[in-house]
Amino acid sequence: MIGSEDGAIGWIREIVLDCADPWALARFWAGLLGGAPVEWYPGWVTLEPPPNGQRLSFQRTDAVPDGSAAGYPVIHFDVLVGDIAGAHERVIASGGRFLGEHVSPRRGPNGELISWQVYRDPASHPFCLVVR
Repeated sequence: MIGSEDGAIGWIREIVLDCADPWALARFWAGLLGGAPVEWYPGWVTLEPPPNGQRLSFQRTDAVPDGSAAGYPVIHFDVLVGDIAGAHERVIASGGRFLGEHVSPRRGPNGELISWQVYRDPASHPFCLVVR
């Protein structure tokens, strides 16, 4: 976390596989790792409970970031942070590129909107910052 002794901005919350059919891919991995696929909202399926403590989710996408045809899987990380503004500054200062902010169609436990920010690392791999 920001201000921690090791200087980390957060930790990996889950690994997300972008794919054309989240349910099919979730069932495949559930058969190998255990867990039950659960749709959190249309186009987003997660294995519950988290297999071995690490969440694995599947997100429907029609194209990969470079505009290629659907079907080419992309993996991205969701990084859980306590201070999204501070984490944003660290990402940018380290050479990351901010792509935008999104709001989840699924609300938080108190009805609040949940947003996250999308970035690319210096080699163009996508990742998201998510407030814990």
